[in-house]
Amino acid sequence: MEVFSMIKNAVIGDGTNPITQHFDIGRHVASAGPEMVWKIYDAVRKSDQKEASVFIFDKKVADKLYKPKRKEAVSEVLRKCVKNLERFQHPQILQVYHPIEECYDSVAFASEPVLASLANLLGNQERMPTPIPPEIRDFAFHEMEIKYGILQITEALSYLHNTETCLHGNVCPSSILISKRGAWKLAGMGFLQVARDGKESFMANPWTNKASKMVQPDLDYIAPEVQVDKRCFYVSDMYSMGITICAIHNGGRSLVNSMYNPAEYTKGIQLLSISFGDAASKLPIQLVEPVEKMINRDIRYRPTARLFSLLKFFSDSVVSCLSFLDSLPQKDAGEVTTFYTKTLVDTIPKIPKKILYQHVFPFIRDELYTESDKLVHVIPPLIAIVQNASREEYRLKLMTEINKLLAMPKNALVTIALLEKLDIILFKTPVEAHKIQVLPILYNTLDSNNSLAREAAMNALGAIKQHLDEDSIKKMVLPRAKAIFNNANNVKVKMNALMCIDRLLDRMDKSVISDNVIPFLTKIEPEDPEIVMAITGIFRHMMTDKRCGLTHALLALQVMPSLLPHTTNALLTMEEFGVLMDLLRDMFDAIDRNRRNKMKLEAMHDDETIRGSAPNIIGMQRHRSAAHIDDIKRSREKDHSRHFLSVDHVSHPKSRTGREQAPSTPELKDRQRFTAASPISQRRVSNHSSVNANKDLSDHKQYSLVPEGPMSPGINLIPDDSSMGFPRRSSTQSLGSPVHHRLSVDANGKPRRHSAGPVVVPGEMNKPHYGSGYFNQMTPNTPRRSQPSLASLSNSVMALFQSKLNY
Repeated sequence: MEVFSMIKNAVIGDGTNPITQHFDIGRHVASAGPEMVWKIYDAVRKSDQKEASVFIFDKKVADKLYKPKRKEAVSEVLRKCVKNLERFQHPQILQVYHPIEECYDSVAFASEPVLASLANLLGNQERMPTPIPPEIRDFAFHEMEIKYGILQITEALSYLHNTETCLHGNVCPSSILISKRGAWKLAGMGFLQVARDGKESFMANPWTNKASKMVQPDLDYIAPEVQVDKRCFYVSDMYSMGITICAIHNGGRSLVNSMYNPAEYTKGIQLLSISFGDAASKLPIQLVEPVEKMINRDIRYRPTARLFSLLKFFSDSVVSCLSFLDSLPQKDAGEVTTFYTKTLVDTIPKIPKKILYQHVFPFIRDELYTESDKLVHVIPPLIAIVQNASREEYRLKLMTEINKLLAMPKNALVTIALLEKLDIILFKTPVEAHKIQVLPILYNTLDSNNSLAREAAMNALGAIKQHLDEDSIKKMVLPRAKAIFNNANNVKVKMNALMCIDRLLDRMDKSVISDNVIPFLTKIEPEDPEIVMAITGIFRHMMTDKRCGLTHALLALQVMPSLLPHTTNALLTMEEFGVLMDLLRDMFDAIDRNRRNKMKLEAMHDDETIRGSAPNIIGMQRHRSAAHIDDIKRSREKDHSRHFLSVDHVSHPKSRTGREQAPSTPELKDRQRFTAASPISQRRVSNHSSVNANKDLSDHKQYSLVPEGPMSPGINLIPDDSSMGFPRRSSTQSLGSPVHHRLSVDANGKPRRHSAGPVVVPGEMNKPHYGSGYFNQMTPNTPRRSQPSLASLSNSVMALFQSKLNY
């Protein structure tokens, strides 16, 4: 027994398949093959960490067959399948990464990464893991995926039929695998037959219950001539393909449901036309007639694989683009360049997002890490994908690869291609990642020795300036632009540096412009007219944009002194000289305008300071007129013991009652002298005296001091209307009638205004006279007040005349 165990262990080892020495096997994800005997696992190749899939057949599955020969037959079919897959190298046939490995209890091989079989995605969950992986459970086909998938399988069959002269023999959903890139791959080569002597017909074994289902094709997809005539042709594969197309659009159900019974299969074939009629409405209209011919029992009506692939249904720009990507290794360099830079860029907006990220982007991602000569051609379609992605899609699917590309070493052409589209990358990248992930390529290129790359970086600054903050411009960009200008010997390079500064003016703070830009420009002593015009253009930009903060002091002290010497430059053309002189004239005008305005403001400020030492009656009146009407009424009712100020109080030592006034104090005498000396007082009194030359001032006619409106500036002495017999104007009287308001004073000599109704002035009946709008609204029949004292009268007159004099 011990010897037997030693021999067994030497032969079969510890029961672990040798493929585990080459691959790290992960989770079980899907199943495929006859009776879904292959279990598909995610895997990674140990040698290069390349993603893969490992197919494992557990021989215990065949234990129920009991007979050893039947068990071995299953393994033989699977071995043949893998060997045939290794034989064919075609983009639509499953690619084998590692040949078949076998141990005592399993058979295994490795292939390109596989998502699942078509049968799994159509609902066949036999030998699937539990629970079903979410990417398979929630999978849904896009119509473009189906269109292109059908074309891929058709092209694989065309390759087998026409190039390899082989018959597949088992085209069905379990023999079609979907790669993780979304490509449909033909597998299940265990029943492949090769044509002999150029014959297009093959011998075939009909399906029987005497053999295991694992070693026979799927009965629901076998062509009728195989089961009935025991012969098959290339177009027999096209029949199976037609039934598969119907199953794809029919929820995974075949038109023939034989339940692995040849008798039921025969019945299903007889009712095939009826079954197709029910399923035809689910097919695309362009496929109904071709598929109907494909499943015709008469092989003469069936189209070949090549003819079927030429249907107008497949004439789609997206399908053509995807097909070119799959056959990329077989294309020459010129075709690849044209495809990447033109065809693919134009087609990307039309490609559904699911196919774009699953099928197209992986091709481009792989090219990013290949030869640098190819990398420059991959940048345009990569940027097109970024541009058509939402910010969320970019963050989840693209940003990692873009950041790797920006950080990796690359030649100047690739750098220039990225800088030309850097604004698109910045727009999609989150703001917090700008300084760390994206902008370093810009700063590093500005420091590089490659003139073309530096020029591309400076040109890119104009497009990305809205993504640069003030600190980045001041500390990272502006010093580099200055250095490029100072170190350059080429006029074009210097021009690019100045244009770069000009583009960034809108994003600079005033202090940065005044402290860094203007001193730099004023120190330049160019002889080339192009440089002079560039500097002139920058200063013109500053003149037209107030945000630049170009004051008249900066113009006079720094800018103009640096520009004036250029007027003697003999290399300037007439037009260039005119541009320079226009700028200088505008600067002179700006200095003149700003200086004059400032001087006027200073003069006005000095006048206001002088006038601020005396009371301002007019200002008080404007302040009162803006007060609420209730406040004015309260002030009007506050003191009824005082009367309106009249000229009599000033010109007579006695009041109207004849009583003697209190003796004048020295202060009162001073005020009277000031009032008598006032030119305004003398003029107003003399003017009024000329009108009333024949009337005695001691007459009973009273006069009021009335603030004039805008039509007659000054202060008029106007006779009271009630004492002269003129009627008062009612509240409804025309606004064109003259309206005057009397001014009274309180005990402290402060002025108080009261409305006494309209006053009709002799000789001014038709002359418009406007009083204060607020006082127009007051009651015209204000009762007379008691006469104020002589001291208060003098104080009021002095204050009134003094304020008007200041005004």
